[in-house]
Amino acid sequence: MNLQSAFAHFVELTPTCATGAIGAQHISNYAASLGAHEIGRLGTLNGLLQKWVELGLPGVEPECATYLLERKKPGNKKGEPVRTRNPVVGPLSEEEYTALYSAVNTAYGRGKLPLWALLLTRLLLACGGRISQFASLKLCDFDSATFVLSLPQVKTGLEHARSSFLSFDISRQTGLLIADYINGLRAEGYNDNSAFFPQALVMPRGSRKKLRASDDMFYGHCTPNTLSKWFKARTEEFAPPTSRLDFAPMPLTPKRFRYTFGLRLAEEGASKVVIANRMGHADLQQVEVYVAASPKIVENIDKTMGALLVPLAQAFKGQLVQDEEHSTHKGAAGSRIIDFRVSKDPVGSCAGKGKSCGFNKPVACYGCFRFEPWLDAPHGKVLERLESEREAWSDDERMAAVNDEPIRAVKEVIALCAQVWQQRAQQESGAAS
Repeated sequence: MNLQSAFAHFVELTPTCATGAIGAQHISNYAASLGAHEIGRLGTLNGLLQKWVELGLPGVEPECATYLLERKKPGNKKGEPVRTRNPVVGPLSEEEYTALYSAVNTAYGRGKLPLWALLLTRLLLACGGRISQFASLKLCDFDSATFVLSLPQVKTGLEHARSSFLSFDISRQTGLLIADYINGLRAEGYNDNSAFFPQALVMPRGSRKKLRASDDMFYGHCTPNTLSKWFKARTEEFAPPTSRLDFAPMPLTPKRFRYTFGLRLAEEGASKVVIANRMGHADLQQVEVYVAASPKIVENIDKTMGALLVPLAQAFKGQLVQDEEHSTHKGAAGSRIIDFRVSKDPVGSCAGKGKSCGFNKPVACYGCFRFEPWLDAPHGKVLERLESEREAWSDDERMAAVNDEPIRAVKEVIALCAQVWQQRAQQESGAAS
């Protein structure tokens, strides 16, 4: 909650002051009018009014500062979404994390999700920053040579949101996408000082009002609320179903990504100091909840139960083809996909000819919409290898779960192949009789 919205809420619920100044009684009446879920607003208002009195500005009686300091100000129940693993507002589960990553990649690949929304999704997962940090981000904050992102710190108490930065190493695959994205913006006239997520790009229809003056440091930037709103609007259409909500689409908000980032750090064994540093906290108080919520509850899904627990969303998103002759590119360079660890025979073709693809082949291929598996190919051997790797990591659920989505996709391909062979056998049997 920001100071402006906190004060606006106070003014809305407070009668006009007869003396023209806010007094302790107004604060008391306001506090009494708040519901249990709103009481945290008083803590935010406290910071504003304390500063107001300190500056000696008219409009707030000095008694307000004393009253607020002496009054116990209960805050929001910090950490409850993480502590309870809330499926609506808390951190994503491992299954949800993987499914979401795959879903937004597919949506972008099919031209249904803009690149800025894909990149914001990946950066939220990779950096765990607040949406206000990404709203303050500029093109110059990414180094295309080293793939390092300098994320502005917004709660350091310094003069403005670009006085302090925290560096994050971005994966090569995402880094190349960011480099292409920045080059595209530069071609449209943007420069180093331009917003990383420009208002004109995020809001294609434009804002109904001018958000910032042309001499403002953040001219052309979205406000945090605007960026959050449009991000949610762009991604919720592709939110995959989650078993934690009876297979309803998972709710997506930037704060859930931050919770997920912190919890994953704790589950990987990071110390409180490291977690606090990576999340931009000045002390360790806020990170206790992540450490307390770890270690992760391991869900050991038995192989024989797998079919009963498969999520409604299909893991395999490609198109089964008879052979290479029936594929999109019919054997063109870069289109053939082979896993030499199991066989010299190809498992399928890539409709995109592997262009600009940095994913792990063929593991990632089975979950890609461009994948064209062949009917008569060693899919069973690929499955055996993936399941063997999963078994080898059985002591580390995070590592073991990496292949869960590909395993499901390979099983679906094998099932489709079996279905085709069965149909052909029935047709041949019928023709013979």
